[in-house]
Amino acid sequence: MFAYPFTHLYFKTNQTRKDLAKNLTSVTFLSDADFKKEGEQPSVFFGEVSEIDFSLENISKSQITTNFVRGHFLGADNETFVRIRCGAWKHQRVYFLLIALLFATTGFLIYYALQAPHGFEYPEQFYQIYGYNHSEFIYNLGTTLALIMEGIIMVVMGIIFTKYRNFKNSLKGTTHYFLGLWEAESINKLEIPLVFR
Repeated sequence: MFAYPFTHLYFKTNQTRKDLAKNLTSVTFLSDADFKKEGEQPSVFFGEVSEIDFSLENISKSQITTNFVRGHFLGADNETFVRIRCGAWKHQRVYFLLIALLFATTGFLIYYALQAPHGFEYPEQFYQIYGYNHSEFIYNLGTTLALIMEGIIMVVMGIIFTKYRNFKNSLKGTTHYFLGLWEAESINKLEIPLVFR
């Protein structure tokens, strides 16, 4: 999908679930424990961490990671897999709402511009002023309502582009950060045993 700012990362480590959760807790303000901070390391995330899963938001200005990270610890004993979903927004529905707004506004703008010239009582008045060589479509794109819709389209496209660019730039940093935090290696989805997928 166009500029879809979400992706999944997969890691394999020899640490146990308890160790993984402890390492992650050391760099997280815990929202589910009255915002308790464990350890002396600087905080990178805000959110919830358990030995099963985690849901985090980046709060660090120095450590570049994606805005939101959700994940699950899979596996047993000293062969643990971590599945992470990185995103520019906490929920996909925000992105889908922006895409729906973009397409709806674009569709209505095209429909509006294809109508008879706006602001005239009769279309003949338009041709008397501008002549038959002037496009009605181009004229309608310059009306106040059309300019408002064009502004909305530009703002939504700007938001999506900025989020997508920031997300792509922070993805590599996110991968390296978690590889170092958990002493893990990056794998693909097919390397996770089927029972844990």
